[in-house]
Amino acid sequence: MAGSVEQVLGWFPGGDAIARYSATSLSFSAPAVDGEDRISALGDHILCDIVSRLPVKDAARTAALASRWRHIWRSTPLVLYDAHLLPSDRDRVAAAVARVLANHPGPFRTVTISSCDFASREPELVAECARLLAAKGVENLVLVNDLADRSRLPAVPSDVLRCASLRRLFLGFWRFRNNSAGVPLPPSGGFPHLLELTVFGTHMPGHSLDHLLASSPALGTLALVLSRTRERVHLQSLSLKCVLLWHYSTQEVVVSMNSPLLERLILWKTLHDGDNVVAMRVKIHGATKLRLLGYLDMDMRVHQLQIGENVIEPDTEVSPSTVVPSVKVLALRVNFGVLEEVKTMANILRCFPNVRKLHIESALAADEPTGTHNANFWRELRPIECLKSRVRKIFIHEFRGEQSEMEFLGFVARSAVKVRNLLFGVTKEIFASGPMVNEAISKVAALSRGSWNCDNCNVAVVRPNGWSFHRASDLSVKDPFH
Repeated sequence: MAGSVEQVLGWFPGGDAIARYSATSLSFSAPAVDGEDRISALGDHILCDIVSRLPVKDAARTAALASRWRHIWRSTPLVLYDAHLLPSDRDRVAAAVARVLANHPGPFRTVTISSCDFASREPELVAECARLLAAKGVENLVLVNDLADRSRLPAVPSDVLRCASLRRLFLGFWRFRNNSAGVPLPPSGGFPHLLELTVFGTHMPGHSLDHLLASSPALGTLALVLSRTRERVHLQSLSLKCVLLWHYSTQEVVVSMNSPLLERLILWKTLHDGDNVVAMRVKIHGATKLRLLGYLDMDMRVHQLQIGENVIEPDTEVSPSTVVPSVKVLALRVNFGVLEEVKTMANILRCFPNVRKLHIESALAADEPTGTHNANFWRELRPIECLKSRVRKIFIHEFRGEQSEMEFLGFVARSAVKVRNLLFGVTKEIFASGPMVNEAISKVAALSRGSWNCDNCNVAVVRPNGWSFHRASDLSVKDPFH
């Protein structure tokens, strides 16, 4: 759990600066070589920049250096990371944070509080911290509960949800009050500057999310992480460009013309409970800017893709009404040994005729049979438009070299005439074994020597591909799956 929190926090604005702080410490005992204080002669704006890069304890101590420095910390927008002021008694962290927030006049640029168990703190102290954050105009806020018992999530402080200055907000292990009034708004009536919102391990009813989206006219990135809701997630926003559902579960995700700027929808490791799984239905209707989609699971107990009024199933007849021409990067997860999943994948590929980069994660488990060979299905399957004339790169993730995988690759070799790169990311187990890597390379080499209809295609076996939350949320990264 802690690793997941750190991975997501690493994407949060200021993360790189926070990492630098841990290697930085102000020294009061190291004079200049000639004894002259040249730093104090610098302009206020440079001194403020220096102070903003220090851990908060060292930043506050600069007032003791010389009279020239006394006003600098208080006139520098506060950057606070609570790990830098942890007292020996961990239970006093919240009080230490409250003192810093009270002593600095603001504004607050970035505040990260991730070492406090707010559920066990006095309500007055929690409320006062939230009031100070809102009153002093915090811009980037990380508020993560370090809970001993995650079954008793405290409610999000109302003042945090009334903070109109917020640009980036990360909430971890809270709950939104389930009431018809929805989320309390800032005095201005919304979050006019909020660009990025991440909700981690937090109970958020559907109406609360709808309310937040409607109240955030500049919101570009939404991430819902390690959470569940029994209600649908309807992405209604005129500004949203990127949505990440990471270890997330809900009944429906609706992408429609009500989100005209949405470019990417990333579903990463959808939560489910084995045989008791309730499939997440992904509805797409009129999403004209949607460029990147995945991972869609071909197991219909996990995901069901609906385009317009049609659910794409193994026997669906694809028609113009089920086509999404805007998608250029598509990621799918399929067990090649299960014929129903293979058929579903073939139909879904027909729904995205303009895909140029195709990622497929093989869901074959190491300890399960490879399933019925589907050679006849792939031999008789008519060409798929995107493979025939559009796809330039295919990346097979979790590749094992099993017969059912090779049968699909035979179909690719016969029909994907435009492919320039065919990459195989082997499993971690295979990558750790030299003989197993050599065996995978031999199988791939045999494929490339066979009936390959594409000239000048680069075929390679590569190390397992890592997942990066940062890359997934960075719109400048055109293909975050690789």
